Amino acid sequence: MKKYVASIVAILLLLTAVPAFAANEVIAVNVQINDKALQFPDAQPHERNGIPMVPIRTAADNLGLDVSFDSKTRDIVLEGPGVHIAFTTGSSVANDGDARLSFDTPAITVKNRVYVPLAFFEKVLGLTTSYDTATKTASIAAMPVAPETTVEHVVSLLQEGKHQQLADRYFADNLKQIISMDELDAVWKQITATAGSYIEIIDVYQAMMDENIELTEAHLKFEKANFKLVYPTDNNGKFMDLKLMPLPIEAEKPQEVVEEEIVIGKGTAYELGGTLTLPKNVNGPVPAIVLVHGSGPNDRDETAFGFKPFRDIAYGLAKQGVAVLRYDKRTYAHANSFTPEDAKKITVKEETVDDAILAGKLLKSDKRIDSTQVYLAGHSLGGMLAPRIDAEGGDFAGLVLIAGSPRTLWEIIHDQGLDAVAAMDANHPARPATEAWLASEYAKAKSIADMSAAEAAKTTAFGIPAIYFKEMDSHSTADYAAKLTKPVLVLQGETDFQVYADKDYVRWQELFKGKTNASFKLYPNMNHFLVEYDGPGAGTTKEYLAPGLVSPKLIDDIASWILKLQK
Repeated sequence: MKKYVASIVAILLLLTAVPAFAANEVIAVNVQINDKALQFPDAQPHERNGIPMVPIRTAADNLGLDVSFDSKTRDIVLEGPGVHIAFTTGSSVANDGDARLSFDTPAITVKNRVYVPLAFFEKVLGLTTSYDTATKTASIAAMPVAPETTVEHVVSLLQEGKHQQLADRYFADNLKQIISMDELDAVWKQITATAGSYIEIIDVYQAMMDENIELTEAHLKFEKANFKLVYPTDNNGKFMDLKLMPLPIEAEKPQEVVEEEIVIGKGTAYELGGTLTLPKNVNGPVPAIVLVHGSGPNDRDETAFGFKPFRDIAYGLAKQGVAVLRYDKRTYAHANSFTPEDAKKITVKEETVDDAILAGKLLKSDKRIDSTQVYLAGHSLGGMLAPRIDAEGGDFAGLVLIAGSPRTLWEIIHDQGLDAVAAMDANHPARPATEAWLASEYAKAKSIADMSAAEAAKTTAFGIPAIYFKEMDSHSTADYAAKLTKPVLVLQGETDFQVYADKDYVRWQELFKGKTNASFKLYPNMNHFLVEYDGPGAGTTKEYLAPGLVSPKLIDDIASWILKLQK
């Protein structure tokens, strides 16, 4: 009888245990952030005693937060833009700096996965949450992260040397393949070696490049210089590129000069804004010079890295009595008007030559300018094209060829590529492929002369439409230069590694050998942007991380050359 009663009691205990088990049954929960349903790869969100419990790692990933978990101490740290939260499983309190934040229900660990209650996201992270008990849907509304917060987080990761964390958190997959952690480390160290310690964000700008890409540009203050951090992001908020470049040194307009806005090509399809810098309080017509840019879309100051060469030259020459006209390049001012097909067809004639001729005519029509003393100064590509611009309608009083070359452009690009390969580590995994690509492109470039115009229009060399090279080669700089009888001044930086003193400058000397109309000047320690530099990274691209001003020596030499020709 006692055994029977015991059996009945055991059965009753089993039966009464069923409701208790049902009460603790794991109930699946859906989680969405900003109305987007989350997919959980392993640990699944669930309801526990009526409380939605959410796997922290997947939720944090979708909120743009990094998670670290110490399995021994059970400590969890969440880090992200403006966020540094620490808590421990089994506790319902999180630390945000000195602040202690309660979230009611303790965090738990199940099969080495950390879960937090839905309230954690509201009471600790400050987000808006709701829970629909009928559909078992937990909703989290995440406010967009302020761009300043993201920039500050990126900079802090660079400062702390957490390059892998930076890449994992922010980089798109293709960027992870392009930028190595060693390169990030080297660039940051070079910047701080040149500019000193990072201080603060100056300002942040954002703009949509198109419907899929947003561009962020942040200006950063360091002890000795300012830099800009630039990154485009895709629809997923991932960085497609990352650049750190110096901002040019601010330079106030000298009191001895005045400036006015002008338009080149007024009434044409490609009007270009420009600046005319004039000496103040000068009686009578003054000599003047047109500045012609180097390769690529350039603004009127020819801004690149931490340099504004044309601004510096304009201020320096105008102070000495020479008016200067500088203007936005067509491919800069009208970049958005060119379709991809248009861009493939453009040549230096449309890009540079035609507008430089119009600029010269505009100066000559100005009564404040001595129309017989209008000169042209071309820098880099502008220096290569100056003889052609003069011959095809510019008809200037003289030419200043700065860091230019009579060689073909593709030869120079090939030399630059060889230097880049030589600078790579011998065991760099990309070196063999880079060498092979360079050889292949060089072979194509050498065959451009034999291509028809139609073939060149369909071919590229060094990533540039072959028709661009073909048209330029058909108007040989060397041939135009050889016919010059007017005054020519050739200027070159000795440490320029884009246009070479031992290849390009000597070619000018050979070309003008025995001619009294040509003068030459080679400047020690001067780079391609006409800045004298002998600091860290001199002679390499690292020197472009140091902003600078155009050498006063070069400006004085141009001014004295022009003014002597007035006598």
